[in-house]
Parts: sequence; structure tokens; C-alpha cells
Amino acid sequence: MNVKFFHSTAIVFSIATVVAVASELPASAQTANPKISTSAAALKDRSRVNTIAQADPTYPSTQPSTPTTDPTTPTTEPTTPTTDPTTPTTEPTTPTEPPATNPDPIEPGSSTRGGSSYIGVGANIGIDGSTALGDTNFTVISKIGLTNAVSARPSVIIGDNTTILIPVTYDFNLQPTGIDTGSEAGSIFAPYVGGGLGISTGDDSDVGPMLTAGVDVPIGEQFTANVGANVGFLDDTEVGIQIGVGYNFAGF
Repeated sequence: MNVKFFHSTAIVFSIATVVAVASELPASAQTANPKISTSAAALKDRSRVNTIAQADPTYPSTQPSTPTTDPTTPTTEPTTPTTDPTTPTTEPTTPTEPPATNPDPIEPGSSTRGGSSYIGVGANIGIDGSTALGDTNFTVISKIGLTNAVSARPSVIIGDNTTILIPVTYDFNLQPTGIDTGSEAGSIFAPYVGGGLGISTGDDSDVGPMLTAGVDVPIGEQFTANVGANVGFLDDTEVGIQIGVGYNFAGF
């Protein structure tokens, strides 16, 4: 009887214990959940602290890139002006002086404005004097152009006391009104005037100044007629008129 009683009592006590445990289980679960949440949060915070601790706060794992261009120096230097701002790009124009007139070049044998150079023969008609210049004689005449307006006109009067004349003349170019010859050398009327030296030879040899004046008249393209008066101041005043024809040439 006692065994049964204790057996029954044990069964009842076991059931009561199960019921009591079952009734306490939801409350325990609710109490445990905050603990679990708290534990999870703590673990998350600890993981963050560990991650932060592993990284050196003073030396970041990735250093900032060094800029390729110095921020204090501009990548493009300011362009230097090619022209000095204080100096004008164009210098003030200097007033140009009129070019100096150069004298005509000396070209012996060239044509002048009075016609071509020539050499020829003629006659001297003496007017007064005791040399060949003052008597009627055969003469050799010439014209040697030096510049456009200047000529040398040496001549030799052959006879007793042969006389050599070496004048330098200034040549003119006169054309009749309404006639166009087309060239300076083709002028119809070309007077000249000048002076130089007269040299007489023989018994009455002497050297003195002389004057000359005359005119050249072209005869076609190859010949020039000449008429001139010569006055020489030698022992006496010598005066002669020469008439001749020359053959034209161009230069030496």
C-alpha cells in the first residue's frame, strides 16, 4: 500500500514539475532574447573596434595620391609677350631724304645727247695766226663721248707748226619743233661749247689755253658732219674754222 502511494505521489510530482517548467519556459525565452540581442550588438561593436584597431589611424592604408602638378605652380606659364610693351612694334618712319643725284658715269666712246662719238677728217680754214691753226690746212677731227653731256674733241691740224687741240665740251641736244627723232643720238642739231689746251709744234712751239664752239649734224646712222670755230692763245691769238665729216663708233 505504501509502495503504491509513493509511486502515485512520484507520478503526480513529476507531472507538476513538467507543468511548472512548461509555464516558466516562455518567460525565460523572453528574458533570454534581450540577452541574445545584447550579445549580438556587443559582438558587432567589438568587431568594429577590432577593425578600427587593426587600421593605423595615423597612417591610412591608402595614402592620398601626390598631385602630378604642383598646385602652387601653374601648369602653363604665362605667355611672355613677343613684343616689348614699352617699345612700339613699328619704329617711327624716318623721313626719307631724296636720293642724291649721282653724276653720270664716265664711259669713253659712248654716245652723248648730242650724238654718237666719231673720228674723221676735214679742213681747217685759218683766220689769223702763225701756227697751223691760223692757216688753211688738213685736219683730223674726233669726238669721244665721256658722259651723257660731256665730250672730249681732240684734233690735229697738220701743216707748218702742226697744232694739236685738246678741248672738253658740253654738248647740247636741240631738236626742231614738231620733229621726233626717237632717240637722243638722232637729233638734227647738236651744238657744243668748251675749252682746253692748244699745243703748237715746230719752231714756234708753245702751249696755251684754247676755246671752241661748234655744231654736229648727224648724216644717217654712220656719219656726222661737224663745223666748229677754235681760238688758241699761243704766241699770238690763233683763230681757225674747221669743217669735217666723222665716222660714228660706239665705245672702246
